Amino acid sequence: MAPYITKDLADAGQEITATQAISESRKVMDGHKGELFVLDLSFIGWWLLSILTLGIGFLWLIPYVRVTHANFYRQLVGDTYKKAGQN
Repeated sequence: MAPYITKDLADAGQEITATQAISESRKVMDGHKGELFVLDLSFIGWWLLSILTLGIGFLWLIPYVRVTHANFYRQLVGDTYKKAGQN
């Protein structure tokens, strides 16, 4: 979740290093790694179908997976990091 945290804090006007973003990501994901694993497992069929279409299916799958991960992140933290710069 480090890229999402970095983007939120940058939008809030705060500087963050890669190491800090990774540390924050670890805190956010405590107790939620299993949920993300199950979420990723739900895409196995789509990955196989994309392979069967000789890679053409990846044009739709990759954005779908990324948006799903972004929504998972937003569900976990809400606007916590966006509001961090307003304090």
